[in-house]
Amino acid sequence: MIIPIKSLIPFALAGVSLTCSLSVAAQEKAGLYVTAYGGSSTLASTNFTESRTAMATLNGKGDFGGGTGLGGAIGQRYGNGWAAELAWDYRSHKLNSIGGVPVTGDFASTTVFLNGYYRFQKMGVVRPFVGAGLGYVTELDIDLSRGGSEQEYSHRGGLATQVIVGGEVDLSDRWSASADLRWSNMGSRSFKSANAGSALGGKPKYQPASFNLGVTYRF
Repeated sequence: MIIPIKSLIPFALAGVSLTCSLSVAAQEKAGLYVTAYGGSSTLASTNFTESRTAMATLNGKGDFGGGTGLGGAIGQRYGNGWAAELAWDYRSHKLNSIGGVPVTGDFASTTVFLNGYYRFQKMGVVRPFVGAGLGYVTELDIDLSRGGSEQEYSHRGGLATQVIVGGEVDLSDRWSASADLRWSNMGSRSFKSANAGSALGGKPKYQPASFNLGVTYRF
């Protein structure tokens, strides 16, 4: 089931406000860890154009449906609340229409992030955390089908940023489960066509938001 991100934003903001009032003397064990996560994702609307030989040009706002995402990371906790990790993220969002004209396709990304976290003291069984990341866009990809013909447009390279807020519950001495919200921004990009006779213009923005469930193993 796709969870609407907009409905979760008030809870995330409340979480940020709450963590600001927590003690900064977090207590946790230092060491390496690996984590895997996945969930639902939504994509902010953006304007662009798509033109093809012998077909009408589409121009206007892209309407996106539900999306999914997944990722994994390896990192280091320092025992004082701070942690750093190297993460890989994948997200894909359904494309329903451009300028009100129905199409089929998707807008997807792969990104490598260097994330930093701060984990606060536990509130009951939950340890809240906040984080931020700086990343490199390994690929943005738009697959778009209309008139029985599919075209692919892609972009590689460029910086990405993200902010993260969530909570973690210990399952054992080594295992834990988490839930988080992530807001990412890859900016506006130019896309290249995989085939002659088609072009994508307007430098569409890529600004996804995702809700994730994850599991972590601490060495």
